[in-house]
Amino acid sequence: MIDFDQETWIYLAIIAVFLVVFMWNSRRAKQNRKARKNENFRRRYLARRKKQQSETENQV
Repeated sequence: MIDFDQETWIYLAIIAVFLVVFMWNSRRAKQNRKARKNENFRRRYLARRKKQQSETENQV
């Protein structure tokens, strides 16, 4: 095993913590974007469906 002094281990631990936080935040941001995209899609779909339904009712 590589023999590092205590200060080097502390620096490596800090770097590892930042990498973990960065990756976690990136994954969470990706999930939020996907959820927002799905929400927008559902909103547009329901609006289009409501419009088609009202047009059908007006024709009858």
